[in-house]
Amino acid sequence: MEVIVADNAGFCFGVKRAIKMANDTMDGGGNVRSLGSLIHNPQVVSSFRSRGLEVVADLDSIDPEDTVIIRSHGVGPELKNKATSLGLKVVDTTCPFVTKAQQYAAKLISDGYKVVMIGDKNHPEVIGVVAHTQNQAIVLDTVEEAEKLRFIPRMGVVFQTTHAIGHVQEVVGALLKRGKEVRVFNTLCGATTSMQKTAIELSGEVEAMVIVGGRQSANTAQLAEVCRKVNPRVLQIESAEELHDDWFHGLSRVGVSAGASTPDEVIAEVVERITNMEPSAASA
Repeated sequence: MEVIVADNAGFCFGVKRAIKMANDTMDGGGNVRSLGSLIHNPQVVSSFRSRGLEVVADLDSIDPEDTVIIRSHGVGPELKNKATSLGLKVVDTTCPFVTKAQQYAAKLISDGYKVVMIGDKNHPEVIGVVAHTQNQAIVLDTVEEAEKLRFIPRMGVVFQTTHAIGHVQEVVGALLKRGKEVRVFNTLCGATTSMQKTAIELSGEVEAMVIVGGRQSANTAQLAEVCRKVNPRVLQIESAEELHDDWFHGLSRVGVSAGASTPDEVIAEVVERITNMEPSAASA
């Protein structure tokens, strides 16, 4: 069976940066804690845990002599200020694209705009960005929600960085009808957009697509969603162990892509597993 891996699959710049910073911090010794999961990938989180990096939900359980890592999804300013007031050493691995979204949102609020963020209200990145608006931002994620929004004279719009460009364009189109002055900042991650583009192209050239990434990873879910619009045969998995021969019966050409938090070795294991499928299962 031919297996084709999409360009740009796997670790993005922001994730590579976060992992390097976390590795450097761990190598420095001492007790290191991560405020929330460093990235949304269970293999990476498990690897760091085995080295002693404990994931904590809040700062109250961290000792003053500990080092705290701010996850790549970022946090609100109150948490950063609290960490400083507690005397903790802070290592901020927030993705630069997320930081930019936080900055835009904070500037819009200070300039008198009502901020609307297109994203998943329960995602840590979105929660962190909203915190930079003094928790005043409205979060919505569908055209239907945008159409129900009250009229806002001065509206500022930012996006969850991992969203698909086509999706945010549709929602923005609806928001433009709900405000008199609407300022829109493109806070999409360029790497994620490129990843989606190449995966979409590959989806149209293969019989099926396999998308690899953590189940909590928003960009992995978005990747699977955009691919399904081109090819309905899309399987989203976390690891090669989830693959079954029956799913590939009769197929000869399969595409593989992966979310921005997926390690190269996990992608390689998936490719090897598909490539080595029994011939009887791979051909009708």
